[in-house]
Amino acid sequence: MSRRLAARPRLNRPQWALSIGAALAVIGFVGAAQWNSSIARQEFITSAQRVLISGAQQAQSQQESLRSQIEEAEAQVRGFQEQAEGSATLSTRLSEQVAAARLATGLEAVRGPGTVVEIADSQRSVPAAENASNYIVLVDDLRDLITALWASGAEAITVAGGGGAGGPGERLVSTTSIYGAGSAILINTTLLSPPYRIEAIGPDGLHDRFLAHPSYITRVAKRIDAYGLQFASEPRDELTLPAFIGNTRLRWGAPVAEAN
Repeated sequence: MSRRLAARPRLNRPQWALSIGAALAVIGFVGAAQWNSSIARQEFITSAQRVLISGAQQAQSQQESLRSQIEEAEAQVRGFQEQAEGSATLSTRLSEQVAAARLATGLEAVRGPGTVVEIADSQRSVPAAENASNYIVLVDDLRDLITALWASGAEAITVAGGGGAGGPGERLVSTTSIYGAGSAILINTTLLSPPYRIEAIGPDGLHDRFLAHPSYITRVAKRIDAYGLQFASEPRDELTLPAFIGNTRLRWGAPVAEAN
């Protein structure tokens, strides 16, 4: 008995190829979609990074600009402060110079140790053959006494008339004039009459040096002895001399220009 082989079904090749192609197409589509998504994601990340980097760069630039402006402002403030300090220092120095000048020119009241000198007309009877002017205080007597005090170290001097009963004395300054006016003496613009009171501020030993100075000894002391002029002097621990009241402006004098 002959056996027949069972007939096997035969696959259709075009269908098989289509199935394989469809599967590969699906796989390719999925892969392509994933690839495109990866690229899009990278592009999105890169774009976001660019925005952040650009913003950071702009912020850094602005910060540097602000820092530069702050440094410039601080430099200006320091400059203003230095100018203010310089102006204050200059103002202080000028004020000190003005104060020293006012003190030296007698425009400020002063206080300190010193000497008091009083001199008045003689109380003796004037002999008939004598000149009566020898028995009164002359303008030269005051000038010699003042010269002796200055030369002995006096820093400030006042002269008062009436023994000082008429009020504060006349402060002597560089423009002070001392003239005889009959029996009175004109100092600055004030007419003074005897007894005369001279007050001087100066260092220790001023009184002793004054009494030993030639301007006093050679003429005034002799007149005191010869004509009996009333005279007294003593050192003082403290005196207060008023400031000069008057005009110190020169009308004809002018500073000499320095030679180049």
